[in-house]
Amino acid sequence: MPSPTLEIDALEELGSLDEKGKPVTSRLKDVKSAITIYGALKHADEQSSYNRARVDAMFDGANPYDSGKLYSSGQGLKTNLNFGEAQRLLDISLSAYVDLYSSLEKLVEVKGTLGEPSEVGPLEDIVAEELTHLIRSWPEFHSNYLRLCTTFIKHGVAVSYFDTPDEWRFRVGSFADIVIPRQTPANENFIDVAVGRRRYHLHELYAFIKNEDAAEKVGWDVSEVKRIITENAETVGGGGQNRSWETAQAELKNNDIYSGYRNPAVDVLHFWVREMDGSVSHYICAEKDPEEFMYKKVSRYDKPEQAYVLFSYGTGSNGTYHSIRGLGHRIFNHIQTSNRLRCQMIDGAMLGSAVMIQPESQRALDELGFTYYGAYAVLSPNVNIIEKAIPNLGTAVQPALEDISNQLALNTDTVSTYGSQQGSPYRNQMQVVADMDVSTRLSGASLNLFYASWTRLLREVVRRVVESKKNDPALKDFYARCETRGVPEEFVRTLDVARTKAVRSIGNGSYANRLVALRELQGISGSFDEVGRRNLTRDIVSTRVGHDLANRYAPANEDARQTVDDKIAFLENQQLAMGNPVPVVSTELHGVHLQAHVPAMMQVIEQLNAGAADPVQSLPALQAFYQHIGETVQALAGDPASESLISDANQSLQFAEEMINNTSKQVQKMQRDAQIAAQEGGAPQQGQQDPNAAKMQEHQLKLQMAQQKAELEMSLKQAKFEQEQAMRDAENVLKMRDTLS
Repeated sequence: MPSPTLEIDALEELGSLDEKGKPVTSRLKDVKSAITIYGALKHADEQSSYNRARVDAMFDGANPYDSGKLYSSGQGLKTNLNFGEAQRLLDISLSAYVDLYSSLEKLVEVKGTLGEPSEVGPLEDIVAEELTHLIRSWPEFHSNYLRLCTTFIKHGVAVSYFDTPDEWRFRVGSFADIVIPRQTPANENFIDVAVGRRRYHLHELYAFIKNEDAAEKVGWDVSEVKRIITENAETVGGGGQNRSWETAQAELKNNDIYSGYRNPAVDVLHFWVREMDGSVSHYICAEKDPEEFMYKKVSRYDKPEQAYVLFSYGTGSNGTYHSIRGLGHRIFNHIQTSNRLRCQMIDGAMLGSAVMIQPESQRALDELGFTYYGAYAVLSPNVNIIEKAIPNLGTAVQPALEDISNQLALNTDTVSTYGSQQGSPYRNQMQVVADMDVSTRLSGASLNLFYASWTRLLREVVRRVVESKKNDPALKDFYARCETRGVPEEFVRTLDVARTKAVRSIGNGSYANRLVALRELQGISGSFDEVGRRNLTRDIVSTRVGHDLANRYAPANEDARQTVDDKIAFLENQQLAMGNPVPVVSTELHGVHLQAHVPAMMQVIEQLNAGAADPVQSLPALQAFYQHIGETVQALAGDPASESLISDANQSLQFAEEMINNTSKQVQKMQRDAQIAAQEGGAPQQGQQDPNAAKMQEHQLKLQMAQQKAELEMSLKQAKFEQEQAMRDAENVLKMRDTLS
């Protein structure tokens, strides 16, 4: 075991107070002290490094037995296989974490500080969408995220960090790449020093000092970087090392292929040191024979998470980072035992199927032979076939394997839906879906821990984007896209970065759980406002077809797409308002028509309730709306996506039915009163209508209705003609394209 004394002695290289008893501004004295600290931390991590290597080997398919030892002991033919159970468990766990980000349309949620509250929300959504596009368009994002989750699951701790203070793209490592003092509590604010090791190509180092004046201003020691590049660069054509900076610079400027492939990479160390005031200083030097720091910036970061973020799989046995154990440690012994039992079971099966032959003498053994005659074989004389009784290892081994599998399920954060009840007739639809998905869920503890670190990492990415100088082409494109969509740069620059959050996935990493949750929300969607229902529809569609295709069915923007049916429904409203029946066509977008007809009918009802409409004229209109909407609801029945719309329409039809009954009684009473007055032969009283005038008015109304009907029919014919013409034009374009090709 590495001695902790060496580590403690090395950490004394970090200063705390000066000669006058005041806190020092820089705790790391020089590059020599830095190398001493790194060597001590690496030495203290040797045993942990060996254990991590064993875990990695298990996941990579290492055999359960040492092959060399088997051959040396005469057991070279013993079955020695890794059956991949560990990798399968890792894949199941990893798929849940992949779902956490792949199922999301937006990775982050941001908060603006400029503008009216009613205006800020849409701008925040646009910025969040463009930030998500920026992150996902980074070619290495997917691989870095997978490495982050894989390391997090395997070993319990993963580290994300940034190469330079201005770079928004993060790197990922484990404790094999980044070392910290062993007794450090599992909190970034308690880490006195963290050292990250990364290999750079020479052209990557040259990019840091390409503009020498700018590089020196931000903290680079140009002379030291030049020395490192020069000592590691080789002359074109080979033949030793190149000691001329001018030649090396010329090759790097020209992006010479030889320079990129022939020159060795340089191992570089990043030091992040917590100062006495809580700020973090950043140092960079070569691992081998450094003379000075290549980069030095005291108190460059306000807090550790601006430099690096640690993802921890728990709090460990004693609250330190090095006591945290991941999936690999939890399942290592179980997997080794399971592999060996399976190997033993195979050996037993092979032994049980073998023929046991016992020669009567050594001479009979030397002369042993087989002679084949088709389906028969003849053995040499003086040889006996031994009947044997081999123990049934399957009976003995299988219960042990099942018990190990159960223990693995308990020791991991994944729950499989496959079980003894898979064929039960009492399984519901969602259980079947879950089995098809090999559904997994993440435990609440590990999920919350991951999201806490993921939020800090994305918050830092957003901070670096907001405070950037737009030297990066990707950042220029980001700000340009925001400007194009109506978000000024000032709005982005003034975001409240501290309130940035990682968007959580519905279902905790499980497709099946997400379907269950969305179905439950669909059942109570009637209480949602329009925005909530639209968002729910969007989530359901995105879950089924993915975000890329979701706009085909449920556009993300609030402005609904206008279709020909919108115009047709508007024209139908005019006819229905005059009491003219309009047939329902099967090819119509019935949902669009309901959204247009129901409000128009409710307007007629409101006017009647307020006494602002003539019951005689409004009753035919109300009856026409009632009949048409009822037929539309019947045509739309059976569409699960329209359940909420149908429910609202049926409720409106109930109001309309009641109003039709009441209005009919009112009109009948008015007609009876008019007949009584006519029979009495008296002249029309004040407030009564002249029968001749009424007939004239009725005639004019019929003429008007006929004219409007003709106009509607003409409009419908014109719309149909335009649609057919567009289809013919599209067909002609396709035919012309096929002809040209």
